[in-house]
Amino acid sequence: MTALDRVLVAAAVAISPAAHRAARREQWTADVQGAAELDLSPTALAFGAFTTALLHRRADRRTTWGATMTAGPLDVRPEPHRVRTVPVLVAVAIASLLASGVWLLLQQNSGSATQRVVSTLAGEALVHVVPGVAVAVAILLLRATAPRRRIGASMVLAATVAVALVPSLPVTASIPFEFFLLLTLAPLVGWFVATSTPWPAWSFAVLPMVLVSAEHTGVLWTLLPAQWNPILFGTPYLALVLAGFLGSRFSTGRSRRFVAPEGALVDKSV
Repeated sequence: MTALDRVLVAAAVAISPAAHRAARREQWTADVQGAAELDLSPTALAFGAFTTALLHRRADRRTTWGATMTAGPLDVRPEPHRVRTVPVLVAVAIASLLASGVWLLLQQNSGSATQRVVSTLAGEALVHVVPGVAVAVAILLLRATAPRRRIGASMVLAATVAVALVPSLPVTASIPFEFFLLLTLAPLVGWFVATSTPWPAWSFAVLPMVLVSAEHTGVLWTLLPAQWNPILFGTPYLALVLAGFLGSRFSTGRSRRFVAPEGALVDKSV
């Protein structure tokens, strides 16, 4: 149980109803400490405790956190919490990309130099940083082996940093389009690696490749009048999210859901 896990559990307990704090502290601490026995990520469970406590503040509301999760058959793995964090993080990435178009549209021809810098930085954050960090954290919380999670998250973060910084570097020669294409597809490759997506399903990468090519050649910008073009900046990245979703539907590493009666999350009686 890492320091981050302890902080998340402590925060989850602190925002829980007062009458439930003692029981939840004992239960959630035991669950996180015993997560490795069921090949689960302790951090994912700790984060799940936090989101469950945050989204279920009323004492009379019921959640499946605390339901018995017995390993049982070899192909059945437990669902760590009802409020699934990974879809929420992916939704954050999508919302940020959609918001980036509106933001860039509103910031056209902004006044002072300071305002233009702020506008540019905020746009970069909405298009690249927020979605990249959200997807990287989502990968770290997947039910996958630790090496796959780390490789996938590292690829997403590396691509995020590179895409955000490369345009500002003092490069005299033009950067090949192939480089940008590989850089854009790196997060998708990281997602496919983490979700154990089979090779045939990687063909969904064609969708973002087509849109990135359309952006590079200028075809994408002809779809809307010039004054509306800023809302198209996030389109290739939205295509990445869609391709990742479609590809991971064929993943061989997806766990089956299992919901059982009341009890401890990690059953140590077996």
